[in-house]
Amino acid sequence: MSADKKREKPAIEVSREPACGVTHVSGVYGTITPFLGQVAFYYDVPEIGAGEDGEMVVESIQRRIVFDARMSPETFRTIAFWMMDQVEHYDRQVQRKGGVQ
Repeated sequence: MSADKKREKPAIEVSREPACGVTHVSGVYGTITPFLGQVAFYYDVPEIGAGEDGEMVVESIQRRIVFDARMSPETFRTIAFWMMDQVEHYDRQVQRKGGVQ
């Protein structure tokens, strides 16, 4: 291959693993070290009980991790930068429309 020829990018085909599902999340825990990036998505489930006067009260909250991803620190950084790009785009859209409706 000559040095003048542009290197072609490989085609990317996107597919979904059979076990891949969709779920709502309430938040995410994460960490990054020189050796590992990690994000763990979770949702919260309140345990509801009855108070002395019969009113509903939250007695506890179960935090259920639904997906725990491990990656290289560079992948973690790439995802973080991509997410911030998405947030900035969203913010510009909201400002143009005059706020969230």
